[in-house]
Amino acid sequence: MIPHKFFLIPNTIDKKLLDGFYPSEDDKAGDNQYVIESFIIDDDFMDYIIDSLGENELNDVPCLNPNMNCRKMDGYSRAGNSLFIEESAEKLIKTFKSWREFLQDKPDEFTSEDGFDEFNKKEIMDNLEKAIDCSKKLLTNKFYIYHSGI
Repeated sequence: MIPHKFFLIPNTIDKKLLDGFYPSEDDKAGDNQYVIESFIIDDDFMDYIIDSLGENELNDVPCLNPNMNCRKMDGYSRAGNSLFIEESAEKLIKTFKSWREFLQDKPDEFTSEDGFDEFNKKEIMDNLEKAIDCSKKLLTNKFYIYHSGI
């Protein structure tokens, strides 16, 4: 599993800190002090979505690039970092809900079309629920979602 890590953080954080932002499960101080909630989406699952649905809707979500002085981007950086803002919320919610709906009829364990990747439906659904909840919090304009790419 190659994880895309997403972190709900307060929008009061100094954006200059985000250029080197790296929360870790091992570090309970440091950057973790800003993390309110987190979720993970497997990169192989994103490939599965692209293969099954024909696109990855995250490619159209407006966000900022924290490594480029928070320059605005149309679509997230799959391999880099992205900062989802209030403007991102509606598209994020729609995307994560469509992925959740797509999985509704899948068995508890399922594989990619090529049979190479195995997925646990409950694990993915749990993370998608967190993703939807975090995305809704963006609407309050009090939070960001920081994405750490692969």
